[in-house]
Amino acid sequence: MSKIVMPDLNIRRRFDSLWKYGLIGGLVSISLTIMSSTWAGSTLDQPGTGILLGAMLAGYLAANASRRAASAGVLAGLVGGAPASVWAVGWLLGLPEGPIVVWSNPLPEILFLLLATAALIAFSVGVGAVGGIFGGWFSKKIHPRSERGVRS
Repeated sequence: MSKIVMPDLNIRRRFDSLWKYGLIGGLVSISLTIMSSTWAGSTLDQPGTGILLGAMLAGYLAANASRRAASAGVLAGLVGGAPASVWAVGWLLGLPEGPIVVWSNPLPEILFLLLATAALIAFSVGVGAVGGIFGGWFSKKIHPRSERGVRS
């Protein structure tokens, strides 16, 4: 008798591990960003370093395939960059010290805020993808796996 393989469970397991590693990397990147900002004695200056390191961790953990490592890194970048994006948009709105934007012409200013938010999210996703790819590559270098079905 042949064994029946359930592909849906396999896809679900991959999807769950992708989310798990991406969220772990994102939480690590948030923690690293907060620690580096506190250590530097300033407010959120360089979130890219924390995002990159968290995404590298996510890519390292999800390194079964380069596509999965990059996806875990993208998710880690989204999670890790969300607080920085919210903080930056709040700063542009003037929430801590009062309004920076005059709001004399609201439509262009709202479009600017949307564009700034999209740029910050794109930056986080890009840094996350690079970190995930590098983390996956590093994992394969440290733990090489033999190719299945390849015979010499």
